[in-house]
Amino acid sequence: MNAREDASKRTPRRPSRLVAFLLLLFATSAMLVACPSPTCTGNLREYNNECLSGVAITYIECTKDRGVDLTTKMGGKLGGTFKVVADASVEAAYEVQKKENTVVALQVVSDCLKIAETQADTAADRSAAEESRNRADFIKQQVQETAHIEIAPAQAQVGGILQVSGRNFYPDETIAIRLHATLVKQEKADGQGAFSTTIAVPKNAPPPGFPTTVTATGETSAKSASAPFEALP
Repeated sequence: MNAREDASKRTPRRPSRLVAFLLLLFATSAMLVACPSPTCTGNLREYNNECLSGVAITYIECTKDRGVDLTTKMGGKLGGTFKVVADASVEAAYEVQKKENTVVALQVVSDCLKIAETQADTAADRSAAEESRNRADFIKQQVQETAHIEIAPAQAQVGGILQVSGRNFYPDETIAIRLHATLVKQEKADGQGAFSTTIAVPKNAPPPGFPTTVTATGETSAKSASAPFEALP
């Protein structure tokens, strides 16, 4: 027996392409059996392995046609009533806006919710479309508006308390408040992008007679607004 024959006996043959294909086909079939499509009842239809109403499907397809695929952004909130889908889509579009710094997704959601509102079969779905559209439009307006803050009083001694209020920041974002260069507080904006809080004038504030500012900056939006302040002796 020569060396080539001996090596061929010791080395196992690789499975043929046909065997590999059959194994892959078996594995795929097993996955399909493990994840069966849902059985939808009433006026619900299967869509992306979820049971959705016709208006919800029309709405999602509308956003996809305009370049915003909500099925990849809504996580586990794709199913449920149309209100759940509509509300979740607005929040998904808002997250896109924060990451990409553009209101395109919010505008698409608003436009498609308007279409859904006209095509809804029930008063509840029409109301859900209208409410979510108003929310999308409000957020879009907020992110485009210039931030603004007010302080009172505009003069105080070290340790004195100032009332600081602001508006037109992003809804629910964290606001960093500084007096001159010192970070004195972090405050969360409400769902309308507004906040109201108090701060104390820090010991390292600029000396009396040196004009400076109190500044509020949104940590997500990077929006910033300032108001004049002066320390008293």
